[in-house]
Amino acid sequence: MAAAVDLEDAFGAVFGEAKPEGHPTARPILFRAHARSAATLRVVATDCHSLAWGCSLSVSDLDDLRDDVGIGGSWVDFLDYLKSSLSSGEVKLLFAGDQLRKSTGSDGAKLVATKAKGLPLITISLHSVTGAVTSDVIAEFSLGLYGAYRTARELVSKEQEQMSQLMGSLSTEREKNEIMQKQLESLSFLDKRKATKPKLLADQVPSVSAVTLGSDQVTAPVQQQISVPSPSKAPPAKVTKRVAPTSRRARVRGALLQDNEDEDDN
Repeated sequence: MAAAVDLEDAFGAVFGEAKPEGHPTARPILFRAHARSAATLRVVATDCHSLAWGCSLSVSDLDDLRDDVGIGGSWVDFLDYLKSSLSSGEVKLLFAGDQLRKSTGSDGAKLVATKAKGLPLITISLHSVTGAVTSDVIAEFSLGLYGAYRTARELVSKEQEQMSQLMGSLSTEREKNEIMQKQLESLSFLDKRKATKPKLLADQVPSVSAVTLGSDQVTAPVQQQISVPSPSKAPPAKVTKRVAPTSRRARVRGALLQDNEDEDDN
C-alpha cells in the first residue's frame, strides 16, 4: 500500500526552522524535508555556514517511523500528519552540546516535531555531515530554497493575473449594468410621460362645449352649472287654488257689482 503512493505527489517539500533544544547556536538552524524521488524522502538541516545534518528515508524507513509514531489510518493520512508536524512551527533539533564546538564530528542529531501539543511526536534521526559534503548539503538546501521561492512567486504571479482578469471582468459587468440601468430609467421616464400626457389633454379640453349665455355673461361648462331636471322626467305640478287677499276680493266684488248695474241700465 505504501509503495503505491508517490511521495513527490503526496508529500512535496517542507521548509522551516529547527530550534536547538538547550544549546543556542550562533546562527538559526534551517531544515528541509522533500521527496527526492517517488520512494525516497530526504531531510537536511544546516546553519548555512559550517553545520549540517541529513538523512534519506526509504518507504521501509517511513513504515517503521509510522509504527513508532502509532498513527492509524491510511498511508496518505500518515504522510499528511508528517507534513503537518514539520510545518507546525514547533520543530526542535536535539544534539550533543560539544558538537557546537566542532566544525566536524560524528555525533548525530534528532529532528523532533509535533502537529500540536498532546499529539504523537515525530522523531527523525539525522547523521552529521562532514568535510566537503557539508558544502554540498548547504548548496542543495540553498538551491531548494530558491526553487521553492520561485515556485511561490509564480503562483503569486498567476493569482495576481487571475485577480486582474477578474477585476477587468467585474469592471466590464459594472459598465454593462450601469448602461442597462440608464436604459431602464429612460424607458420608465418615457412610460410615465406617455401616461401623463393624455391626462393633461383631458384636463385642458372640456368634454362639453361651454354654453354662451350672453354677450355680457360668463360661459361655464355644464359640469359647473346647476342641474335642471328634464321636462320629460319632471313630476306633474299640482294646481292649487290661491285665495286672494281680503282687500283684493272687495275690489273684485265691487267691480262685479258695478258691472251688473251698468248692464241693468242698458
